[in-house]
Amino acid sequence: MINRNKKGVSPVIATTIIITLTLIVGFATWSFVNSEAAAASSAFGESTASNVNYLREKFVITNAAFNYPNNGKITIWLYNNGAVNTQIKEIFIGTSTTSMIKVSSFTSNPSILEVGKSCCIVFDYSTNSGNTYYIKAVGQFGNIALYYQKA
Repeated sequence: MINRNKKGVSPVIATTIIITLTLIVGFATWSFVNSEAAAASSAFGESTASNVNYLREKFVITNAAFNYPNNGKITIWLYNNGAVNTQIKEIFIGTSTTSMIKVSSFTSNPSILEVGKSCCIVFDYSTNSGNTYYIKAVGQFGNIALYYQKA
């Protein structure tokens, strides 16, 4: 007759279960940490590249012509004196730097402002002779150029 006072799992099976659980939890933790490290590394790389491009992007508005080439049009010329090609994303205009409105659409020739090159941008806007107008251009990487001129 076998004495069954001690009920439970044999020590070999218990050890096997504990080792299996330890390996599963360890593998899951390793996978999570590895994927998070890759995501953090990628985000850091993209942020660094964006910061470098922001520092290398420089452009200026060199001139503006009101009612050119037609009445109700404004043409501005820009020059890229930075170290990276850029694109003008937004244009703002107004009679003061605190009350500028966004130009809804504009044409740029060429569309990419290459290093050491110029481009012109034409947009619709009615001006009054004698008023001073402020024009702000925003580049692809966040830099701005501010220009003002009397119409």
